[in-house]
Amino acid sequence: MTSSTFRRRPLLRALAGSAGLLALDLGTSNRASAQTPKRGGTAVVGVSVAGATLNTQLTSNPTPLIIADIWASGLFKYDKTGAKKPQIASSWDISADGKTYTFHLRPNLKWSDGQPFSSADVAFTLEAFAKYNTYLVKVVPNIDKTETPDANTFVVHLKEPQSSALEGFDKEVFPLMPKHVFDGTDIPTNAANRAPVGLGPFKFVKWEEGRGITFERNPYFWDQPKPYLDSVVCVFIPNVQQQQNALYRGEIDVLRPALPQISRSIEQANAKKMFEVREVKVNAAERLSLDVNLTRDIFNKPLVRQALLVAIDRERISKDVYQGLAFPAMNAIPEQFTQLTDTSVDYNKQFAYDPAKAGKMLDEAGYPLKDGKRFTIDFTSATNADAFYAEPAAQIISANWRALGIDVKLSLLEGQLWTDKVYKQHNYDVSMSSLTARTDPVFGVDRSFLCNASSVPYVNPTGYCNKELDDIAAKAGAVPTAERKALYKQYEEIVARDMPHLTLTNAKKFFAISSRFGGIDEEMDLAFNGNPDMAQVWVK
Repeated sequence: MTSSTFRRRPLLRALAGSAGLLALDLGTSNRASAQTPKRGGTAVVGVSVAGATLNTQLTSNPTPLIIADIWASGLFKYDKTGAKKPQIASSWDISADGKTYTFHLRPNLKWSDGQPFSSADVAFTLEAFAKYNTYLVKVVPNIDKTETPDANTFVVHLKEPQSSALEGFDKEVFPLMPKHVFDGTDIPTNAANRAPVGLGPFKFVKWEEGRGITFERNPYFWDQPKPYLDSVVCVFIPNVQQQQNALYRGEIDVLRPALPQISRSIEQANAKKMFEVREVKVNAAERLSLDVNLTRDIFNKPLVRQALLVAIDRERISKDVYQGLAFPAMNAIPEQFTQLTDTSVDYNKQFAYDPAKAGKMLDEAGYPLKDGKRFTIDFTSATNADAFYAEPAAQIISANWRALGIDVKLSLLEGQLWTDKVYKQHNYDVSMSSLTARTDPVFGVDRSFLCNASSVPYVNPTGYCNKELDDIAAKAGAVPTAERKALYKQYEEIVARDMPHLTLTNAKKFFAISSRFGGIDEEMDLAFNGNPDMAQVWVK
């Protein structure tokens, strides 16, 4: 670590001390401990720079999502098997016709600022935040009305049955927001987006730019006597290697390591016994993907878009960029959705890496080599600490395309510049991102393919609009699970034919967590997009 880089341990003391919290000596990780939970101590979570907001109703960037589990809560979340686990809703009922969802809320809860929570907050969250939420836009058009018959009951009436609707109300898609804080304000600019009030185990204390964010125990947390820790400090470490070094030295307790670092992290964990590396077995598929701007004349032929996929060495990306912890994606519906995807549609067979074939496809499409060149592509991606894949993957793809005579103009941009360029201005040819498939295709897959006239980030920016596909997607999201696979096969076939969005790889997910904690098994009882909330662990 260079001399210009701040030292994490003094930062922890400064952040925790100024909040009146207890800072621990992080060198105590291997001391003997009792096996029953006890209160006290501070955990340090390593994250990248958080950006403009912590409110995950407004962003789906990785760092705010990791931090959100510390301060926010939802109606339910998922255990490590992918089963639904009650949170603010102690239970729920679905009517026989599949159109009415009744959530029974825990009584007498309070927000982290001490104000009372009720069903009115749940209804307000849906009403006020849906238009900003990448995922809620899939549920809201089908909602007929909502009701709050009493403080502890929230009812959603759908226009038509929708088998995936319940997933729209999990903690990751639908973190609950306080009406008394946001009502009557301009939501995107509300100060609470950076100083949140939530229902999670810890409450916000302060944000120090460029350094970190301090949280302390939420005395009103619904799941008493948790959390056991006094505080959690999220320290900003923009550089992936510096994140790893801080983990190896015991300066941080929790980290989601970049996949290229997993092998080294496991080696260090085995050698030092200071931390463990856990795989999230039921993870939301995270897929490296390319959006192609169909409003450009060059790209309005499906054969050109298919040729771009055939020209990409996805196996090399999986091995070199992801160190073997990703695999070439099979089709539009991720392999993790075992009951829904149909393996008869397989990009690795239909569109296997074959530069010679890709060249012939471009010839056939009307773009033969002329003086060693076919056409020019403006290729862009966001680059930051979370996007470890961006530069190496972009370089491989660019080299693959250049070998065919495509002139690639590569621009790796800061996140907001990239978002504006792709989703607001639509001023790009091909854009690369890593997209999570969430818990159901309705939320994490449809957004890449269905008609979209908005400028919401991470929602189809390609200009592709196919009513046939939209109708099939609507049916697939509504019918019982046993009937969905046949519809998703049609979905996959249409996408493979039209190829407006190129799905390249499918990655795994891991967390490293300090061995100085008890309760690690309980803490890592999570699936899909869940992250540690630090409510389960205690210092040994």
